[in-house]
Amino acid sequence: MIVFVEWAKAYARQAAADLRTWDLLHELSDVSECHQLLFLQMACEKLTKAHLCSRGSDPKELQSSHAYVSKNLPIVIRQQMAVVGARGKTAVWILRHVRHLAREIEMLAPAVKRGGQRPDNCEYPWEDASGRLHVPLDWRFAPSNLLHAPAGRTFLKLLREAIERFESYA
Repeated sequence: MIVFVEWAKAYARQAAADLRTWDLLHELSDVSECHQLLFLQMACEKLTKAHLCSRGSDPKELQSSHAYVSKNLPIVIRQQMAVVGARGKTAVWILRHVRHLAREIEMLAPAVKRGGQRPDNCEYPWEDASGRLHVPLDWRFAPSNLLHAPAGRTFLKLLREAIERFESYA
């Protein structure tokens, strides 16, 4: 079991570094949205992998996919809400927004396309169904709007706390 704990802490440490980079980029007005969101997506992905490792998932199997955020990030945030004592209607409202945000964050990874329906991503250019070429630098991504809402700010706070919890995982 110690191997899983070590992997969970390692993923959490890298998630913390990615989130710090997102923070720095987010404060700079001349940094493109796609580059900012790339680090947020990576932080969320690594946090979910920390969670899965802590539950006994094989770390090597987790390295081959990016499709863990939409299913597991709401679980991690719900656990963090329990740790801080959030409950009731506010907790339900926050989780509803977290589920939506988690799906959108997962879509930022170029490997996740929802069956070809969502080619947009924050890393590589893509072609839409009509043959039009898009560049991430020019695209407006849904998570940016969602993060500025009250539930988005709460999500970011809980995300930071969850990463810290996994970093100190014993």
